[in-house]
Amino acid sequence: MGIICGKNGIGVAPDASWTACRGCDNFSCTYATLLACGEFMICPTRANGTEPDCSKAPRLVSNSWGGSGGQTFYDDIVAAWDAAGIIGIFSNGGSGPKCSSIGSPADSGKTKVIAVGATTEQEELGKYSSLGPSVYNQIKPDLAAPGSDIRSAYNTNDESYATLSGTSTAAPHTAGVIALILSAHPDHDYEKVTEALYSGATQTVASTGGNCGGIPDTEYPNNYVGHGRLSAIGSLP
Repeated sequence: MGIICGKNGIGVAPDASWTACRGCDNFSCTYATLLACGEFMICPTRANGTEPDCSKAPRLVSNSWGGSGGQTFYDDIVAAWDAAGIIGIFSNGGSGPKCSSIGSPADSGKTKVIAVGATTEQEELGKYSSLGPSVYNQIKPDLAAPGSDIRSAYNTNDESYATLSGTSTAAPHTAGVIALILSAHPDHDYEKVTEALYSGATQTVASTGGNCGGIPDTEYPNNYVGHGRLSAIGSLP
């Protein structure tokens, strides 16, 4: 959450409003809890489950979790988000650098998700960042974002910070930029937001020399960084 909207230099959109649902306990994420959190985002309630208020639904949901590829258990949730005008962002997974290592739900072949890979400060692909194509032979990720050695708030206490790496730190960067886009253009839907993200992405990530899915990583979009590396400046008016 700190990467999305934290203050004091750690958040992309520090003035954004937010809500959260804990879908994982001690690194264990059950289907039941993840599905319940997905439903919560469509119509938030108080912590005890009372007083549902769908007017408080967010415009986007950032998801730094996932499992092995080819799973469809979250497709109905993401489809419901889309129907409610909510954009779903998912980390691509940390099983790289093997081709077709992308996880689910980032690899969904039937829903509107934005799958995010990770780059380093040196403008290279994170060696851990999962690659496409998906099991549905789609190009994935959709784009990449900074994910290595990212400083953000941490859960030890209210004053803790930590430096972490992974696509789980890349996805919230994308969520923060989407928040900025929606702030400037409240009427933008998934199609207009992704158009802004993809057209604004930089195509400057260093080549690995690979060609997952038969597409060299010097051609865009590709199965390494998708349409390129996220750029807030390029994606905003």
